[in-house]
Amino acid sequence: MVPGPVGLGVDFVQRSNGNSLLGALQHFARVWNQSVKPVIIVGSKVKLARALQQLVPFAEKLGAAVAVMPDAKSFFPETHPQYIGTYWGNVSSPNVPEVVETADLYIYLGPVFSDVTTSGFSTLVQKSKMIRVLPERVKAPGVEFGSVCMAEFLERVVERRIAEVEALPVAPGREEMLSMRFVLRTFQRMLRESSAVVVETGDAWFNGQKLHLPKGVPYEFQLQYGSIGWSVGALLGMALAFRGARRCLAMIGDGSFQMSAQEVSTMIRYQVNPIIFLLNNQGYTIEVELHDGPYNNIKNWNYKLLIDALANSEGKVKSFVCKTVGDLEKGVEFAEENQDYFIFLECLLDRDDCSKELLEFGPRIASSSAMPP
Repeated sequence: MVPGPVGLGVDFVQRSNGNSLLGALQHFARVWNQSVKPVIIVGSKVKLARALQQLVPFAEKLGAAVAVMPDAKSFFPETHPQYIGTYWGNVSSPNVPEVVETADLYIYLGPVFSDVTTSGFSTLVQKSKMIRVLPERVKAPGVEFGSVCMAEFLERVVERRIAEVEALPVAPGREEMLSMRFVLRTFQRMLRESSAVVVETGDAWFNGQKLHLPKGVPYEFQLQYGSIGWSVGALLGMALAFRGARRCLAMIGDGSFQMSAQEVSTMIRYQVNPIIFLLNNQGYTIEVELHDGPYNNIKNWNYKLLIDALANSEGKVKSFVCKTVGDLEKGVEFAEENQDYFIFLECLLDRDDCSKELLEFGPRIASSSAMPP
């Protein structure tokens, strides 16, 4: 008998249970559509599951950044634009932990978690944000789908419109109150290659960083001086500079807007067509996280009436008060159907609806600012 290679000895399920596969796909779609900053991490069991060929189509379908665990190096093309390096806890490739650990969804494909693959369990990921696609099952917090073939699961994700916002929709009901998460998803959906973006100082800093900009879209924000109110005048300048070429979208907090709201009058005068998302949480939220006090509360304005008064029934101007998901969708629909209008979308948000990045950033900056020179 001629010696030959020995088989793996383990033959993972090659065909999925139909109901289980469908359930896994539907659950994945729900979680995916609720995420803002997902990341894919490739593990060693992808090879064991004979799913290497499905990796690139899957990643390209989702468009998320791709990291590999140390025992999966070479599984994903390192020349691919979505590839960011090796995620290995505190000995990861440069900048990879910052991308992975700030994600709001980790899609682990065939991982093996051990002290070696995690550098002494130094990976700072939360199981509550993790989906694990294993060779023969899909696991997520509180739910598990058995008899699901990894290769088939990845193929089905590629085949379906699962990565589209409108696919398997799980958007909140039209009567639900607005959240910053939904506002950000809506802002993202409105971006085109012909857009330009202005982001104000404050929590908008961090929400703006979560946007995936289409090719060539300019993005302006004021970081070095933290100039509150800077964005309104900057939006005027950008709208004039890009007139006829790009439509400008701005994300501005209510406190910042009150610093320089009169610039809207000039926008109306010169008939430019930006879209302002006013994030109204009735205060200087970033200052609350830096140094809380009654001085961070501001007088709430009737912003819709203000814009209407500045327009004085002249020009193409439309303002909306958006308390619910349906209110914002109505405003966005009007904005997309009327490309030559100045659009003002006042988004009423809960006072405590801020990004987790701000919650981490605020105390650190407050601490460093209190240090002696």
